[in-house]
Amino acid sequence: MADRPNPHERLPIRPSVPQRNETQLLAHRTEAITSIPVTPGISQGTYGVERPNGFPTSRRPQQERQDYFPRRAAHTVPAQPPAVSPLNEISLAARQGDIALSGNILSVTFTLPQLLRYRKGGVWELEHKYHCSTHLDSLSYLSSPESPWQHTVIAWTGEIYNVSDNASVSHDKLQESVPASTTTSLGGHAHGDDDVGSGETFISHKSKAVLEDKLYNDQIRTVPVWLADKSDITDSGIKLKNQSRWRRYAEHDLCALFHYKQRAPTDGRQAILRWDDYRRMNEIFAERVSETYKPGDIVVVHDHYLMLVPEILRKRHPGMHIVFFLESPFPTSELIRCLHRREEILKGVLASDLVCFQAFHYLQHFANSCSRILRYNATSEWVETEDSKARVYLTVLPSGINVSKITSLAYSPSVDKTYTELLKLYKGKKVIIGSDPLSRFGGVEKKLQGFKRFLDKYPEWRHDVVLVQITSPATMDDDDGDNIIYARQVNDLASSINQAYGSLDFTPVQIHNQRLSQEEYFAVLRLGDVAVNTCVREGMSTTSLEYVACQRDTHGPLIISEFSGTASYLEEAIRINPWDVGQVADEIHRALTMSPKERNQMHKALYQRVVQGNVQLCVSSMLKRLIDVLKLGDSGSYKNEGLSKP
Repeated sequence: MADRPNPHERLPIRPSVPQRNETQLLAHRTEAITSIPVTPGISQGTYGVERPNGFPTSRRPQQERQDYFPRRAAHTVPAQPPAVSPLNEISLAARQGDIALSGNILSVTFTLPQLLRYRKGGVWELEHKYHCSTHLDSLSYLSSPESPWQHTVIAWTGEIYNVSDNASVSHDKLQESVPASTTTSLGGHAHGDDDVGSGETFISHKSKAVLEDKLYNDQIRTVPVWLADKSDITDSGIKLKNQSRWRRYAEHDLCALFHYKQRAPTDGRQAILRWDDYRRMNEIFAERVSETYKPGDIVVVHDHYLMLVPEILRKRHPGMHIVFFLESPFPTSELIRCLHRREEILKGVLASDLVCFQAFHYLQHFANSCSRILRYNATSEWVETEDSKARVYLTVLPSGINVSKITSLAYSPSVDKTYTELLKLYKGKKVIIGSDPLSRFGGVEKKLQGFKRFLDKYPEWRHDVVLVQITSPATMDDDDGDNIIYARQVNDLASSINQAYGSLDFTPVQIHNQRLSQEEYFAVLRLGDVAVNTCVREGMSTTSLEYVACQRDTHGPLIISEFSGTASYLEEAIRINPWDVGQVADEIHRALTMSPKERNQMHKALYQRVVQGNVQLCVSSMLKRLIDVLKLGDSGSYKNEGLSKP
């Protein structure tokens, strides 16, 4: 791997703001907000005709939005993104603002985009899986020939265990279940595999070098991060032990709270250990980024696992161009106030130039948290930090999928074959599909409750409708056993429905806990007459986007929970409150009885949104938005970076 030059120190270029005398939004001094929706994504003009920062929405104008924050006269960043921007257009924008760019993007994400298996004898096996994650789609696009950027991913290897030499290397064994809305568990191992060992794993420096070379020359160029204590790194290699600890703070504390789950209080010792591991992990990531970074690179840090990385990098490289992209939800400030390390987390993110959210209410919650907890001036467009008096800009940027790739996969000959077999299996039945993590946040039990109510209320459907529910492993630390209890509740509820409405030759609820092959997954998305999402809280529903793309020919309606970050994006879909069992039942009936004209109109509008908001536009909009922000800074920055003006 070629060495990359270390950056020269330079002065901060983040835009300065004159001293203000305006009153900050302290919690006890703000006016009560009564016109903000109780449930996210539901309109009262649902966030007006224009999104913050100028991003448009096609919502029809209603009453003017009551914002969390007062509007202030300030720098206005032109943010209407063009169609997919080629490098020369973005470079032109950089030249206009005297911003020097290298043409390189460093994507800093928690775990590898590749699926990794380590065999005894130092043999590494890699495989790719792009569907089921908008995040993976973005990494894949940036690394593809379609992208004008040079792209490198910096990511943890994930947990590594030795695999026996006689273990199966089948496609299904190597596959990892990838959650739809977060970067959790993108790589690493499936812990349920019988052939995966446990305990310590020793990686020699020779094996380490082999993997690093293999990853760097992969189609997604990747620089791996090795997480281990300093005492476990010796002259002969690296000893990996207790590897899951690097996930614990992010999954036990942050992910739970971001999904509105508060853990029971403890004596605090375990919390301190989790935090220390989290901080150390973020420091190791920052060190790896510093080794790879060169002046003019754009660094994009992803999700709640790495919320301290921007601040660590900013201290080392004041002029670095940093974007923080949150794929997860962000909760109300009242919950963030319950987080023990709330100031460190918020300040870690605020070292970025630009912070991206999946939905407008997540952005509002973040800005409100900065105002109420850190006492910073904040609007729905920016936050002014205390120390540097610099503005950190905020934007809404829903993740997109690679529609052309998904369509080519979904309509391949192998999927056609599986789809034909499923059509025969469910001949004469209407099929409702769902794909959710098996945790309370996935809302599978609410879907089952709504389906049961549907069968009760509309008996004419009892022998003609099947619910096919795909579940993926929960992505959150389950130290309290809640996921196990929840899985039992879901299975018991499904059994009760099947006993009440099924027969020897008919099972109305079919839950599939196993990992589906790529062919099976896309065949199910094509098969569905209706897709139902009843999540309690999530960032983006990739399955909903992929379902729309896969319904190119059959135009199945989409029912989506208003608590999904995707709900406010897919405006023409049928929205539901998953706690309202009667509404869920009625909307299932409505979807199944839609006329062909209504189905076609809904699908046409949804498909247009998915295509227009594809992964290419998401990435180019983010970069264009960053350039707009940087243009507000010091125009002489290129001199201090040792770069020539472009």
